[in-house]
Amino acid sequence: MTEDLDLETRVARQFSALYMTLVSVLVGLVLSDLFSTIHARVVLFPLTLETARTWCQIFGNILSVLSAWVTYSHLGLLKNRLPTIWDTVDAVLVLVTIPLNAAVGRHDAADWFFWASAYLFLGIMAVKINLRQATREQALRHLPRLGRFGGPYTICWVGAPAYLAIALASRFHLMPPWLELAAAASAPPAAVTVTILFMREWRAAVRQRPEPVLPPAPT
Repeated sequence: MTEDLDLETRVARQFSALYMTLVSVLVGLVLSDLFSTIHARVVLFPLTLETARTWCQIFGNILSVLSAWVTYSHLGLLKNRLPTIWDTVDAVLVLVTIPLNAAVGRHDAADWFFWASAYLFLGIMAVKINLRQATREQALRHLPRLGRFGGPYTICWVGAPAYLAIALASRFHLMPPWLELAAAASAPPAAVTVTILFMREWRAAVRQRPEPVLPPAPT
């Protein structure tokens, strides 16, 4: 029995480092794919409304992936338990950025806005899975509030349907180029804002003492 407990403790202690390594490798893969796409076919000059939109898409992708890494890594630091299959699913969801990379710099902006919407929606799902898994540890049972509407990821809750609507409008040529540029330009500051708000609440959550679990009342 003691040997089983020792083995479980050993695995739990290694899980955080393993999880963060997996996430970092996947984020590096996504960024490498983006830079390869840029070198292969993306036109950045001369500066027009379309190339300006491309610049916004590039910075939006980069900052969104880095924002995801901040979330994954800081939540991963807190993990001290046996892993489950949901932890793998959660980490792999970052790969939705690859089709988002493929849509960068296209003349038709609809695909980028569609995959941006998918990225935000799946990002919310990844956060929910991550925080739900955190409840497996008593000390982290207060963390799920980070994923609430009105919290750090409110921009994602609002941005997913908004970008989907923009994608449909762009697909049917109802969006003028300047409005597509303005919509794409919202991505970089949104990613930075989410990161700042997450870090603020994450630090507060780490400092917060979990509520003690009271024993059942005697009958």
